[in-house]
Amino acid sequence: MQGILLIASSPTIKETFSSMLSDAYEVYCTESEEEGLTALNEHYRKIAAVLIELRQARKSHFAFADHMVLSTRFSLIPMIAISDELPVPEDMDCMEHGFFDLITAYAPRPLVYKRIANAIQVKESLSFTELEKMLKALPSCIFLKDDEGKYVFSTQYWNHLDTHNDPNWTIRGKTDLEIRKDKKNALKAMEADKKILESGQGTDYIIEENIDGIQEFLQLIKRPVFDEGGRISGIIALINNVTENQLLKMELEKRARTDTLTGLLNKSAAQTLTRMMISGTLKENAMGALLILDIDLFKQVNDTFGHAEGDRVLAEVGRIIGNNCRSEDVAGRIGGDEFMIFMRSISAPDNASALAKRIQKEVADAFADDPLAGHISFSIGIALCPEHGKIFDDLFKSADHALYCVKKNGRNQWKIEGAS
Repeated sequence: MQGILLIASSPTIKETFSSMLSDAYEVYCTESEEEGLTALNEHYRKIAAVLIELRQARKSHFAFADHMVLSTRFSLIPMIAISDELPVPEDMDCMEHGFFDLITAYAPRPLVYKRIANAIQVKESLSFTELEKMLKALPSCIFLKDDEGKYVFSTQYWNHLDTHNDPNWTIRGKTDLEIRKDKKNALKAMEADKKILESGQGTDYIIEENIDGIQEFLQLIKRPVFDEGGRISGIIALINNVTENQLLKMELEKRARTDTLTGLLNKSAAQTLTRMMISGTLKENAMGALLILDIDLFKQVNDTFGHAEGDRVLAEVGRIIGNNCRSEDVAGRIGGDEFMIFMRSISAPDNASALAKRIQKEVADAFADDPLAGHISFSIGIALCPEHGKIFDDLFKSADHALYCVKKNGRNQWKIEGAS
């Protein structure tokens, strides 16, 4: 039961209001403002409103009332002046000291109840306004939606909203599809909201936004809101800008997959992705090709010109291989001087041999006017999928065998497994 603090020195006023309110509230009676302050400190968690005898408040020059207004702890508790006399215009000066209403002892009980309830409700509304104001100072965006997925309020308007630069624009009553520039993410948000409202289960996810040339990653944390009857009445959510963390995560993931010297995939990533590509090629009933490329006599390059020059060669070779591969191909460095390419969905074996010849020529051209000219060449073995293997290990063995044949027959050539 909510409490009412009643401060009145007049026995008539105290008895009238105490009797009138005791059925609906727990009434704490004091005769002085000093006693009232003590009671307020002791029971403030229960006290929903403070009723003060107007004569008494005026006698102290509204000291108690002014203390209530200035107190962070008590400012949200409504004050109501009470009197056993009919009010005159001069009595309304109490409003200047923070009083919400003035009620006389002659008012009917239902009216007194209604006016006290109104005071409590308005103060609670003001507390929500103050809370919203405080939340706006936070870097995160907090928003509330109703049970139809329409916005009730939002602490911030982020740049992904189509506000038309209107200072009077409001998010209230609008859906994501109506206000967000990115319609794809808007639909994703609405679908997530629909599941929450149906299941009562919250969700967390991260979206990428690219609006007006700005890339951002936003983390959304959404939870259902339940009413007193246990029914879902809406959604409360938090948006955090996690761009910096997400870009760092992506960079670390990239480094875990990438050979730092050449910029190609490392051995583990290249083989894992190729296994997936082979599976997709077989499902599409298409042809694929695995190329294993080995720099001829690379150890002699390191021994003769130094490891710094050897690294320069590897970096240049990696650049050429990467530039000659399609977006659907897989290219990686799988050993010190060994590379691999998987070509997905080629129309004929000639596609693979043409790539092998092009890479050999471009590598030779890249070092034509270099002290390393004549020292850099490639041996390339090629295996076809599914002809030479339907899984990576079999395909790799076939391409490696073709590479062995090339090296055995003088290097600086390419060969498709099984071809004469």
